[in-house]
Amino acid sequence: MKSLKVVSLYACLLMFSMSVTPMSGQSSVKKIMSQLKKTEKYEGISIPGWILRLGYKIVAKGDIDLKESGLLSLAGSIKHLRVATTTLDVNKYNTRAIVNNFIKSVKEKDGFEEYLSVRSEDQHLKIMMQEHDNLVKNIVILSDDNGEIAIIHAKTHLHLDDLKNISFSQWKNQSEAVKQSK
Repeated sequence: MKSLKVVSLYACLLMFSMSVTPMSGQSSVKKIMSQLKKTEKYEGISIPGWILRLGYKIVAKGDIDLKESGLLSLAGSIKHLRVATTTLDVNKYNTRAIVNNFIKSVKEKDGFEEYLSVRSEDQHLKIMMQEHDNLVKNIVILSDDNGEIAIIHAKTHLHLDDLKNISFSQWKNQSEAVKQSK
């Protein structure tokens, strides 16, 4: 009789825990990545943060401008970086609708906020961030360019104040100098 009560108690606890926790432990970003993986022309790479930091250190040894730009301090905040691309036939698929569904999913299910949206004729770019307690936990960059879909997902531990330390004007000046030299 006592063992029946114990089994009943465990069964109730198990059913309660299943109803409280979400059935899907996978985030919407992971689901998007797995959907892209199933496409015919998928290309992707996943890079752990320690490899990124090592690469930044190697490159920065000879690049004073990179050291001064503030990017190296951000490299330590990136835990993981994943990049995925695919090309879909625009005659078969409405890539704009696919990207909009991706955006809707990460906003509604994971609490991402849109920070930047750029549009031209066939190109769309969205940058979204997921914040918690003044920390950027995730950054997602989605792009749709006439059938080509790209997504960049960075898991971070980035303080919002760290973004202020990046010298974007330095990048702009370097970009203009490169254009003029061509």
